[in-house]
Amino acid sequence: MPASRGTQAANEETYAREEEQGIRHNWLMGSMASSVMILTACMLLLICSVTAFFYLSLRGELTSRAENAVDFLTKYSLSDQNAMQYGARSYVASYENRSIMEIQYLAADGALIQSSLGRSAGLYPQGSDIGDVMRSGSPAVWHGRDRLTGETVMAVSAAFVSPDGAVTGIIRCVSSLRTVHMEILKFTGAALAVCLLILVLVYLSNRRFEQSLMVPIRQINDTAQMIAEGLYGVHIDPVYPDEIGELCRTLNNMSDAISRSEKLKNDFISSVSHELRTPLTAIGGWGETLLAGGAGESEETRRGLTIITNEASRLARMVEELLDFSRMESGHLAMRMERIDLTPDIEDVVFMYMDSIRREGIVLEYDEADELPEIIGDRNRLRQVFLNLLDNAIKHGGEGKRVRVEAYAEAQTLVISVRDFGAGIPADELAHVKERFYKGSSKARGSGIGLAIADEIMKLHGGRLDIQSVVGQGTVATMTLPAIIGDPDSEMI
Repeated sequence: MPASRGTQAANEETYAREEEQGIRHNWLMGSMASSVMILTACMLLLICSVTAFFYLSLRGELTSRAENAVDFLTKYSLSDQNAMQYGARSYVASYENRSIMEIQYLAADGALIQSSLGRSAGLYPQGSDIGDVMRSGSPAVWHGRDRLTGETVMAVSAAFVSPDGAVTGIIRCVSSLRTVHMEILKFTGAALAVCLLILVLVYLSNRRFEQSLMVPIRQINDTAQMIAEGLYGVHIDPVYPDEIGELCRTLNNMSDAISRSEKLKNDFISSVSHELRTPLTAIGGWGETLLAGGAGESEETRRGLTIITNEASRLARMVEELLDFSRMESGHLAMRMERIDLTPDIEDVVFMYMDSIRREGIVLEYDEADELPEIIGDRNRLRQVFLNLLDNAIKHGGEGKRVRVEAYAEAQTLVISVRDFGAGIPADELAHVKERFYKGSSKARGSGIGLAIADEIMKLHGGRLDIQSVVGQGTVATMTLPAIIGDPDSEMI
């Protein structure tokens, strides 16, 4: 059995560690995946924006260069075609920044006349911009791969337009996109480095946060495991100042509550065992005596039978009390509600006890109002509550030699109070006297569930049970029930 229990504990610990690893893995992977997706989206958007910016900047520069050249040569030639051709040839041939941009002068049919890179005249350069500008007369753009050089280029064409609207020539500016692509690539590399740095920081931050989360989770798991193994009352320390701390405090409170319940349960079992053993011993002893003929005298026989009867009644009450407690715990404590007057029941119980306790030297006083209001309730259950309070007063306050019962109407309620003049209940125990199984420091007989049942019965009647006590002066138990007012069909207040 110990080996089996140890194996089970080891398996549970392994499972807990696997769950912990799963939480850590899922947290990190989920967080990192989200960060990667967000950074990737931002990076793609930024690269697209930068690429568009570079392309638009280059296009603007080429367009401006081509249009300025056309405007300058048109003004220079004063609409003289020969002068314009001469000026265009000279402009293209004298262009110095050949490594950055190529200037081409094309005829109206798109044939190459002059190139700043010295291309052969008569060629027809590649690009849709030439056809577009010949058709519309407005600047046109094209970018693609140059079949002669294999480079990706961008070209902008602007036309010389005669007064009658005919295209008489074309100035074309061509630039390689290699430099632009290099700049975009550099920017992409820088952006990627920044993204990687952000991911590293996110990972380190998550690791730090994960450690701050997993340490208390491990503590909570270990503490819960100890509670599951029966080590009630253990606490998590330290308690953290956040939602995890609230969970730790809740678990600590639960551990304390289970510890108290376990102690109360053990005390209850011990008390009930003792309570059952005492009458059973008396019944068994006197039964054996009577069977053996040891009680020859009729007086002795009556005494034995009286003890057997009383102890059997005591056992029956205990069993009924336990059954009521079981019904209360399961929510099946039934009530038969009707319109009743409790005055006769109070008097019956008082006079039933009066003679029996007089022999013990205890005086039972009863003060009754002239007229008590009727209530809606279960007569037997309320009689049970009153009997329990009176029995407690005699058991726990009997050394005061006086018990006082009062019944009166107050603010549309029926109030029944039972007061003893005994030792009283300590202040630290008073708040718990209505809890199940609780007996406190009292050594008197009882199971510790009578007041719990009485309190539940009072709640089911819409009333309340109050216990007040002062050490050295005694205890007052008060039943307060809503009274009926008006006609018989009226409901409870």
